Amino acid sequence: MSTDDALNLSDIDPPVWRVRVSGADYGPYTLGQMKTFVHEHRVSANSLVAEGETAPFLPAADHSPLRAMFETAGKSQEDAVAEPTNYLIIAKLAGTGQMQLIGALNRLGRFAEVMPGVWALRSKARQARVRDRLQATITSGDQVMIANATTGRLAWLNLGPEADVHIRRIWDAELDETA
Repeated sequence: MSTDDALNLSDIDPPVWRVRVSGADYGPYTLGQMKTFVHEHRVSANSLVAEGETAPFLPAADHSPLRAMFETAGKSQEDAVAEPTNYLIIAKLAGTGQMQLIGALNRLGRFAEVMPGVWALRSKARQARVRDRLQATITSGDQVMIANATTGRLAWLNLGPEADVHIRRIWDAELDETA
């Protein structure tokens, strides 16, 4: 197959979606990437999203291509009590938000600061809820990583698109046998 015959995926799924987080715009992303973000709970029904360069930012659930994902998720699954889960929270706080973050951790379950900026949390809350609660306490200059020590899933806030690419590239990467 020559390069002239190669399938251009951007014709099928163009990167037109943008996401606004704490006043910063990220993207453009494809619809496939947006669906992954929804599945990973990195984009919620209330996240501000625009479809197109000049389109207004609206809640993600107001966009018909994404709406069905939120409708099928169902409240019962989100509100269901999960088994206790262990999390490792790593935060680099630029401002004075440590007390707000500690307050959120206290409402989520039992926690301990194991070293400056690192907390162990045991909670029945799902990782998406932990992320949402912590996001409500931080500013755009703060950075947070949430490692689910029980399942190995990772979430983060305000690390930026470059860090996002690097994390995704290595987190579940295959390793050769010599490593």
